[in-house]
Amino acid sequence: MKTSVIAYVYSIVVASAAALVLSYLYDPSFAFSLFAVPGLLAFVAFFGAISSYRIQGSTFGEISFIPYLTAIVLYPSWSTLGAIGVGALLAEVAKPKTGIKRAFNVGQTVLAGAAALFSYALLGGVALQTDKAFQPIPHVAAVLSFLLVNTFAVATAIGLAEGKSIIKTWAKGNVAGLAYDAVAVLAVYAFARAYVDWGLWGILGFCGILVVLRFTYQSKHQLQTTNKELLELFVHTVEFRDPYTSGHSQRVRRFSRIIAQEIGLSPKEVEQVSKAALLHDVGKIHEIFAPILMKPGRLTPEERAIMELHPIKSAELVAKISELQDIVPAVRHHHENWDGTGYPDRLQGKEIPLASRIIMFADTIDAMTTDRPYRKALGEADVRAELVKFSGTQFDPHICAALLGSEKFSRIFDKNDDGDVYSLTQIIDAIRKRRHKTPAVA
Repeated sequence: MKTSVIAYVYSIVVASAAALVLSYLYDPSFAFSLFAVPGLLAFVAFFGAISSYRIQGSTFGEISFIPYLTAIVLYPSWSTLGAIGVGALLAEVAKPKTGIKRAFNVGQTVLAGAAALFSYALLGGVALQTDKAFQPIPHVAAVLSFLLVNTFAVATAIGLAEGKSIIKTWAKGNVAGLAYDAVAVLAVYAFARAYVDWGLWGILGFCGILVVLRFTYQSKHQLQTTNKELLELFVHTVEFRDPYTSGHSQRVRRFSRIIAQEIGLSPKEVEQVSKAALLHDVGKIHEIFAPILMKPGRLTPEERAIMELHPIKSAELVAKISELQDIVPAVRHHHENWDGTGYPDRLQGKEIPLASRIIMFADTIDAMTTDRPYRKALGEADVRAELVKFSGTQFDPHICAALLGSEKFSRIFDKNDDGDVYSLTQIIDAIRKRRHKTPAVA
């Protein structure tokens, strides 16, 4: 483990201990009658933590943060923070992890709890057990503080360990879940009110609801992840036939995501383009292409005519999956040229689906930026020149102008940029471009 990561973990542990002491010094009072339920909720969170579920790879999801936050709004006290630390420690001890990972997880949980506690208290929040009224400013601040500290602490650890941007790492893992964070604000208040209004029966009932939601979300998320991984496995299988295009579909997807963002498409539209780009060449798995893909030299006219059937075969395969019906046209027409000289249907101009026009750029850029037996990969200046040269013939001139005019064009040549929107500035730019669409996307 890197020295920087070890030092960071120690700093988190020290900061969490300091936060616990500071919370006691801020208000050393203690009321057992108010602490009893937060202590119970910490125990509930312990069970939530040990029943975490796999999201992807070594990433796991859990719902323990909701009981922790509920405990804080019910009784914002140093003793509640201590109970959170005990609950987190018990959960870590119950898992087969190294000591340093356990220390980090406990430390960052306590630190996030402290951020929530101080946000709630300093903004005038009072124990919900003594005042049922919803206190929107301190309540929202407490939930957001907890989530931000928790997620940034983890992103920093990953970023240091893998040598990646912390902001990019955080955004990749959390931007998609912002809607769930908004729901957490209401869930925490509902959980707290369930106890205040109905006592322990309220807690038991709400715990039951959380368990149901947890398994529902787990099943849905794991199904989506499995489908995505199966598609990627299928694409890898196709690319094994051609040694010169290994990783081609993944790169085309990355380029397509960047281009789609730079011309102002919405996140949903970007995702649709991404799927079509990943699957644009899957038809090459058909047996008629195998001998041609293995051929080292130039193709004959007959062989080229056969290869020009691959968009049709790709579209036919994609069409067999009901959830992918909306990207079939994008897959079929990714080799259509703007001037109508492409294939398979010789579509022209805006008759060509927008996603297909984007994939045409991405496909060509990958060909230019990948080493071939007969030439080395082209640099950014040469790629620019080629795109300008064929703008209006092979490429949509509006997309070409928007892409080359963007200061983010260089993202294409950054291999650490996987095509996701990372920064607040990029998100704002995407919204602005969405409001002022270029002719390419009108």
